[in-house]
Amino acid sequence: MSAKLNHSEFEHAWELEGHRVTQLAIDPHSVRLLTWSLQASAELRLGVGFDFTEIDGVVHRVVPDEPETIAPLLTLINRSILSLRVTRPGYLHASFADGSSLVIGPDRKVEAWEVSGAGALEGMRYLCAPGGSVPWEL
Repeated sequence: MSAKLNHSEFEHAWELEGHRVTQLAIDPHSVRLLTWSLQASAELRLGVGFDFTEIDGVVHRVVPDEPETIAPLLTLINRSILSLRVTRPGYLHASFADGSSLVIGPDRKVEAWEVSGAGALEGMRYLCAPGGSVPWEL
């Protein structure tokens, strides 16, 4: 497992190797994707609607408060996460080994998403505050 961070004042881009989605957790207000191994773990908590694009280009609008929209995410179980890109205005882009991806942006009223890492991914910590803003500490 490895991770490399490329960053500028406008975005942080993590290149990941050997990180697979090990869990998909659903609660009444969010969807969580977790990757775990003995060396590292990461969690993506997605609390507002986002776009999930499958390998064939079909785009699904996933809304955590609407459980019937979550089914397309089941294909991500055991899928490798290749990269996470966080932008200054508050967007998170995740790319997976099969060519699928997800994009989530800020929300005016609530924390839209959060990313946290542990082990080899210690220091990976982002939070998209209400209204969108720089999701990392300056």
